[in-house]
Amino acid sequence: MTPAKASAERRFARAAQPPDHQSRRAAAARLVEQIVESTRVEMHAFAEVPVDEVRRMVASDVALGRAALAELRPPTAQELDVSASVTVGLARAGLPLDAINQARRLAARRIFDAWRSDAEASGVDPSTQLEHLYLLWSWTDAMAGRVSAEYPQTEAAGSDESQRMWFLRGLLDGTLSPSEAQARAAAYGLLPGGRYLALRGTPGPETDARQLRRAVELSSGTDYGGVLVATVDGEVWGLVARAPEINPAQGVVGVGTVTDLSGVDASFRLATRALETATAFGLEGAASIDDLSLRSVILSEGHLGERLIRRYLDPLRELGEFGVTLEHTVAEYLASDMRIGDTAKALIIHPNTLRHRIDRFQQLTGADLRRTEDMIEVWWALQRRRVSG
Repeated sequence: MTPAKASAERRFARAAQPPDHQSRRAAAARLVEQIVESTRVEMHAFAEVPVDEVRRMVASDVALGRAALAELRPPTAQELDVSASVTVGLARAGLPLDAINQARRLAARRIFDAWRSDAEASGVDPSTQLEHLYLLWSWTDAMAGRVSAEYPQTEAAGSDESQRMWFLRGLLDGTLSPSEAQARAAAYGLLPGGRYLALRGTPGPETDARQLRRAVELSSGTDYGGVLVATVDGEVWGLVARAPEINPAQGVVGVGTVTDLSGVDASFRLATRALETATAFGLEGAASIDDLSLRSVILSEGHLGERLIRRYLDPLRELGEFGVTLEHTVAEYLASDMRIGDTAKALIIHPNTLRHRIDRFQQLTGADLRRTEDMIEVWWALQRRRVSG
């Protein structure tokens, strides 16, 4: 780096960055919202596009553009991949290439205006400002060039539901070759080198797959892309950058582990297991194998669970309704972390009544809930009862 360039970079860094991390984030957030509003007002093609899609593109461009400017460099190959992947959502919404590129030029202009305001206040000379303006436009041209090259494939992939479902199914069931997955990833909004979570979900009784899919798409992406979701046989399948935030009424979604594109089939198998487990236990919302703890094992190890039921729960049957009451009491006691006061309050009974019921349960079954092993086995039996009826 030449002395002049090093000096310019130091001046740029001082002018472009507020004094602390929180201020930088707040300034970037304000800039994103200003650009989003300007884009939707000045460009009619964006008026009907969901605001979250516009914000996703703008936030990505602002973050990548500021990073490239701070280092006085053109976009990296990974940043170009990000730009292409973010375009997928806009192509899917029906936006033409010209509108996307115009929006990025508008964003670049606003990014530079924000920088120039700070630069002038810090005494940065006009020649340095001009140098950074040229750099920013060159950065924008490189982004536009990559998107223009990818757009025909991106447009087709983004708008054709059957193609998107074919690609996603091939990734998740492992029938798509790694080379083909890498070659096609950007056209479907995925980064070839990215890391993803596979998911599989079913809609709730008051919703449908389309609504659940939209909820996943809106909550699972990042500013750098990374969402591919499709409806498959009435279910929602997907690859996402982060776990979705699902309203329990919208359904249940099983989430796999984080992996690169070569391992998403294994992540999908875990997502399927998580979905089956959550459904069997009557759970709602998004759940991973880690969230479900031992429940997936309880579901699969039926022989062990039935043995524990015979040992700890079947002896209660001879007491009729009181036996049902004892089972419910012990279940609530364990769910309340064996706290007498909390359990008695939840059951609306006197603490002494609770103690009497627990003692009666232990006498009938031989369990000692003060022993960790017995407590785990009783909990296992109760959980198995939930899924076996």
